[in-house]
Amino acid sequence: MDKIIVTGANGFLGSNLIDFCIQKDFEIYALDRPDQTYRNLAYYTNGKIFFSRKEKLKIFGENIQIPTDNEQLKIIECDVKNSILLEKIIKDVKPKYIFHFAAQPLVIPSWENPVNTIEINVIGTLNIFEPIKKFKIKTRIIVACTSAEYGTTTKLNRPLKETDPLLAIHPYGISKIATELLARQYYLNFGIEIINLRFFNQTGPRKVGDACADFVSKVAKIELGLIEPVIEVGNLSSYRDFTDIKDSMKAIWLAATKGKPGETYNVCSNRKIQIREILDKVLSLSSKKIKVIENVSNKLRKIDEDVILGDNSKIKEELGWEITISLENTLKDMFNYWCEYYKKESGSNFN
Repeated sequence: MDKIIVTGANGFLGSNLIDFCIQKDFEIYALDRPDQTYRNLAYYTNGKIFFSRKEKLKIFGENIQIPTDNEQLKIIECDVKNSILLEKIIKDVKPKYIFHFAAQPLVIPSWENPVNTIEINVIGTLNIFEPIKKFKIKTRIIVACTSAEYGTTTKLNRPLKETDPLLAIHPYGISKIATELLARQYYLNFGIEIINLRFFNQTGPRKVGDACADFVSKVAKIELGLIEPVIEVGNLSSYRDFTDIKDSMKAIWLAATKGKPGETYNVCSNRKIQIREILDKVLSLSSKKIKVIENVSNKLRKIDEDVILGDNSKIKEELGWEITISLENTLKDMFNYWCEYYKKESGSNFN
């Protein structure tokens, strides 16, 4: 059985990829930070989301394995900043694919602690590449990058192509530009098969921290009567490009199996939608009358791009990828997910 490694496995992209790959007969090594709650992987841990040190199993000489009920899946506590443990894992596993999704992915925290962002996103990526180079392991690495790299290039007022300048405006975007350049260097200098996926906004059930998830999770709570019918929001005037996570999984797999090493592909819908319109669609899912308070200070970014829209023609033409899911269906799926989540969390019965 071929093996794969997924970093950032308990995150949105990582956990969805594990669901996707479980069906493909791989032995999966799912890596994520130590001592966290495993909400996104609870399906594989009998619903348990936190594990004490005594409950963890021994692997690679340390008690860092989270027990699961699936023989294909090994959940391992390993911070990408831990170069020694990461080298040990990669050397032993010799994976066919590495999906490197571990990151500090948020803009505001990148301003608050830029050093941590660089350490995780840049040094953490080097810690993936170095063992592959050192031990000459034959593998293919799919690296999660971001549309935030384009920065002020968005002023071109057209869908952004992979060849457009990268002019990021915050430490997170800059860290991902560095990641891409390192990937290119390791491909050109050492022949390591690395493919960069420049993700625009990916969303769906489980997602937290984007406009869709923030709106839907809050409205779900309101619908269930768990909080007052008031929602505070930031800037609603900007436009973004959202892709359903199920379509994203197909893009990731096509990149792994058909992508050209050394290349970067946009993963985006090429559909522009205003954040205000997203909020209106989410509000329509609820039976409650909800008050909206706009431009709340703690929900505003220091700098916010007016429009971020991607051109997906390269991945469509070269890899045969297509968008299949509408944003309306994505939002409905998210609303149902969060309603069920909060019902279980509260332990209450709702009619």
